[in-house]
Amino acid sequence: MSEKKTTNRIKLIFNTLIRALKHAFLHNGWLKLLAVLISVFIWAGLISQDESLTRDKTFNNVNVNISGSDTAKRNGYIVTSDLDELLDNVTCVAAVPQKQYENADASVYNIRLDLSRINSPGTQELKISSTNSATYGRITSTTPSSVTVNVEEYIMRQRIPVSVSTIGEVPTGWYMSSITVDPALISVSGPKLLVQAISRAKVILDRDTIEWKEGTMITSADIMLYNRNGEVVSSSLLDVTTESLTIDTVLLEFNILPTKSFDVTEYINTTGTVAENYTVKDIRISPENITVAARSEVLEQMNELTMEGNTLNLKNLSETTVFQLKIQKPSDDAIISNDTVTVTVEIGPKDEES
Repeated sequence: MSEKKTTNRIKLIFNTLIRALKHAFLHNGWLKLLAVLISVFIWAGLISQDESLTRDKTFNNVNVNISGSDTAKRNGYIVTSDLDELLDNVTCVAAVPQKQYENADASVYNIRLDLSRINSPGTQELKISSTNSATYGRITSTTPSSVTVNVEEYIMRQRIPVSVSTIGEVPTGWYMSSITVDPALISVSGPKLLVQAISRAKVILDRDTIEWKEGTMITSADIMLYNRNGEVVSSSLLDVTTESLTIDTVLLEFNILPTKSFDVTEYINTTGTVAENYTVKDIRISPENITVAARSEVLEQMNELTMEGNTLNLKNLSETTVFQLKIQKPSDDAIISNDTVTVTVEIGPKDEES
């Protein structure tokens, strides 16, 4: 009986409290306002926690990811349209849960243009896609929803040789060896019409930019592609590769040595006398100057030019005779401008006295 009395007593107190609150709300306006505000806050809290309720959020100038480009190339196709221009002003609307509205960003939806489904050349319409997010909702509309692009065949030309052209002059007193190019062969990939137009690849070395000092020099130079008319072929759609690595420059290697010049005429001697009634009318030497390029320590010890057979025997000669003289190198790695000197001795009859 005591439990029943306790329960009845609690019910009595609860009912009395309810009646008191009801009387307060009905007869006190400020309490009514307070009740409304409390209800609004409770409702807002419940709404913000309800994942099923969403709000539309608009994203302007969305960054659209380009995917599937490598797959399209492997399939033999490439988009030649300017995708940056086509995707310059994309707008998306997302249905975002109330709780995540402020945190939602366009990047979470992976908005993309997939090129991997391209299967033929010509004009193609590609849809702009997106991925739903368990946390941030989904994209409900995209403007534009698709773009129209031009597709061409994608091809590769291999083993295109790279030549070197030089501009500027070698300063006096220096020698530059032939230039080694690395890599000497390249591959060019891109739209069929562009690749087929390429006839050669070339790099240019400006001698005026070289630091002229003795030693081995290594520098880089930009690769230039040319068509058969000698015009530059340039496009961001062209890929230059070597052994599957994309490159835009090659390495140039060459040696620089100091030089020393010698006047050959100083080293030519003659012996013997030409035949009777004949005379030496002229001696012509070609070349008259020899330049030797070698290591500085070699040149410092080289005071004269050494030639084999530089003394010409004219004994009993009665006609013009040509002599070939061999130039001796001062060291195995020395470079001489000519390894032989040609001496032409013009011999003719003596002029009769008048």
